[in-house]
Amino acid sequence: RSLGLRSQTLPASNSSCSSNSFQLLKPRLSRPPHRPRQRNARKMSQQSSDSKVSLKSIVKPWPEEDKSQFGIENVERGESGGCKFVAKDGLSLNRTVVTHLLKTMGKNIMEGKSIINISLPVTIFESRSFLQRMTDHWAFAPLYINKAAMAKDPVERFKWAITFVISGLHNGCRQRKPFNPILGETFQATYPDGTKVFLEQISHHPPVSQYELFGPNGSWKLYGYNEYKASFRPNGVVGGQYGPNVIEFKDGTKVEYEMPKVCVNGMVFGDWLFYWTGEIKFVDRKNNLTASITFDPDSAQSMTSYLTSFVAENSPCDYMKGDMKRGDVQIHTIEGCWLRLLKFDDKVYWRIRKWYPFKPEEMESSLPSHATKRDDLVALLKSDTELAQSEKKRLEEKQRNDRKLRKELGPKKLEH
Repeated sequence: RSLGLRSQTLPASNSSCSSNSFQLLKPRLSRPPHRPRQRNARKMSQQSSDSKVSLKSIVKPWPEEDKSQFGIENVERGESGGCKFVAKDGLSLNRTVVTHLLKTMGKNIMEGKSIINISLPVTIFESRSFLQRMTDHWAFAPLYINKAAMAKDPVERFKWAITFVISGLHNGCRQRKPFNPILGETFQATYPDGTKVFLEQISHHPPVSQYELFGPNGSWKLYGYNEYKASFRPNGVVGGQYGPNVIEFKDGTKVEYEMPKVCVNGMVFGDWLFYWTGEIKFVDRKNNLTASITFDPDSAQSMTSYLTSFVAENSPCDYMKGDMKRGDVQIHTIEGCWLRLLKFDDKVYWRIRKWYPFKPEEMESSLPSHATKRDDLVALLKSDTELAQSEKKRLEEKQRNDRKLRKELGPKKLEH
């Protein structure tokens, strides 16, 4: 693998893309698969030291001139909570997609072409790959994970680790769609505190992205992988990022968690609304600490909540509550709103619009498979939508052809 993010390679039959899908990937194929990982690990260990990061030197207060609610274009808080997407012209971008699909299907039928594989219009895309989009959730890693690494009390460290996760949830509310990563696509970046970021798309079907973040001075690392699943509802989509996420500190402490589910409503009619739902659990096995946070706890997911909704007003869908335990004993309550603030008992640990989110900077010397070197993305950055659309379609067709070749010519499963 290009970044050495996996100890095992996916079976060829499960992959739907090869080096041909991304013309710049070929130089990587002659490399021994395990050497880059060994070199990276050795380099990271050499950079470790006991010096601490000066948080005051890297954080930036929220600028007064930025009057947006979350610092994200065309997003505002809905009347009942959640992120409400509003396009500049007043028409939701998702309805533009529906119109495009209907027109393309009609055209293909008239011309006798297949209607199965239709390329979405680049006009609904942002000029980033999904690997780049993943870093949005880590917008406060240089602040809150470093705070956790500096904390000597295990409970306080656990709180700051939870704060890191919650503080980035609102930053994932984006109206435009990112480009789907190509198998083997990578992204390398750094944060102002010296944190290094590595991501790689390790499977196309199912789509799986693996990542590693190395904190400054070897004080912490964040790693895991996410498989993306979604199911359609009559007027929306429910899905999520499924997979383990681990924050590991220098003393061996590990905080494990999984992301909550996400709902997007209003795909056909009504307000286009984004909100988190379900539950997120945190575990620190070394110190016997656990935490559970429920998102949108008043949603009608049970008969009890449904009946009480007739006599009591429900809380906003972005409300959350939970608790922290040592063993079986509750030691703190957790409450807040992922669009406003997070509290442990009565103490606020995070509040929106206080600190400006960190943005990763691309590494100067990146791999040929770097996301920003994709031809379709490069064309969209130059506002050449016609070229971007043709390049996007070309890459998609190559991926489908690659998958077909792998299935026909790749290793066959043994029959028992």
